[in-house]
Amino acid sequence: MFDRLPDWVDPARLASQAREIKGFLPLAEMPRLSAVLAGSQGRATAWFVFTRAAGQPDRLTGHVEAVLRVRCQRCLEPMDLPVSPALDARLVSEGTEAAAIPDHEDAVWVEARGLSLHTLVEDELLLSLPVVALHGEGSACAEAALREFGQADVARAQREDDSNPFAVLQTLKEEGDKDR
Repeated sequence: MFDRLPDWVDPARLASQAREIKGFLPLAEMPRLSAVLAGSQGRATAWFVFTRAAGQPDRLTGHVEAVLRVRCQRCLEPMDLPVSPALDARLVSEGTEAAAIPDHEDAVWVEARGLSLHTLVEDELLLSLPVVALHGEGSACAEAALREFGQADVARAQREDDSNPFAVLQTLKEEGDKDR
């Protein structure tokens, strides 16, 4: 069983010892995330490994898992969204270190007092949220939308066949010719 995830850690010490940290954090204790969820019940579990290689910034790898309660933007009903973002980043504390990291690698900024794992977990969960949350294919919500929009597409196609969309331009041209 996981223990509660510590908030502030010393990543340099953890990396020098090649340590790993596992733990959980209640979703209700993440205010930025809770503000965009339909409910903040449950918790996130996290696993982080700190490593060090000679001549390179320390590395942090791991993943976070949670089931987030979000609102489907199609039917506006709450739904559960399982997320499991992975993390592989360099730990940096100075601008020069950050500038030396290649563009294809991620960086995590370490403050003078250490690294806040709570903030890191919350950031990763926020980044894992979809732009538009929707129930999956085969759900009642998706089937209803398919029926509704399928019928709307047929009606639109029939209207386009009945009238020429450029007829309005022809009318305006004829009115302009009369005014001259």
